[in-house]
Amino acid sequence: MNRSKKIEFVKLEKTSSISLTGSYCSFNCNHCNGHYLKNMSKIKDMNDLIKQGINSFLISGGLMKDGKIPIGLFENKLYNLKKTYGLKYNFHTGYMDYEDIPYLKELADVVSYDLIGDKETMVNVYGHDFFDKSWDIFFELLENGINVKPHITIGLNNGQITHEFKAVEKLTVISENIKNLSDIIFLVFIPTNGTKFANENPPDVEKVKSFMTKVRERCPDKVLILGCMQPKGVYRAKLQESLLGIVDKIVQPINNTIKKAIDMNYEIEYSYECCAF
Repeated sequence: MNRSKKIEFVKLEKTSSISLTGSYCSFNCNHCNGHYLKNMSKIKDMNDLIKQGINSFLISGGLMKDGKIPIGLFENKLYNLKKTYGLKYNFHTGYMDYEDIPYLKELADVVSYDLIGDKETMVNVYGHDFFDKSWDIFFELLENGINVKPHITIGLNNGQITHEFKAVEKLTVISENIKNLSDIIFLVFIPTNGTKFANENPPDVEKVKSFMTKVRERCPDKVLILGCMQPKGVYRAKLQESLLGIVDKIVQPINNTIKKAIDMNYEIEYSYECCAF
């Protein structure tokens, strides 16, 4: 069957998000300002979540002043839980140093890694310049055999599409030499109360569709995923419907999207953990 008539819908029922820093983030970036940390569970909650049927975790948190999430401080706790309960971990890492790679080789089933296509976007959004370092570490993770799933946020810079295709171009050059780079996860900017970008609009759905169509043409053999960060309401409905036939997976599909796929005779598969696994 043609790839365009297949779709995987991901319902996040078996994965929970953990913030290693609670609600703290030293960066308080213009698109987030620590808002999303408030809804995450803490490491002390993991045992209770496991009892409730959670078997995989997104390990994340706010960024410290060095741009990193302090994985090393919790290495023993995470290792013991993983081995005791057979857990899977997806680490959303921040901008690491080379000495952090051993932690990830020991603990991570997958690493979710944010990529930005140009320095101007990074500085405008994050207020810091980790641009060259971020790409160097990304390549180093791949070279060390770590299962890395690059994330690109569409509209990250004030809701405008600016850096995204540059990031895709860099990825395609890297993947010519790194064969285990199979998936690209795309997120969509959400205007968030309490942030500098709160009054901006998410990128126009037709522009997102046009961009993703170009990505599909540029990366015909990659698994393209619409990840969990998507504006809600009418926007989400239009976005998900517009990307049927372009992406391979849609996270948190709404009922109308599922119905549309059924009506269009898609071959549908369902999964229930983070799309990066």
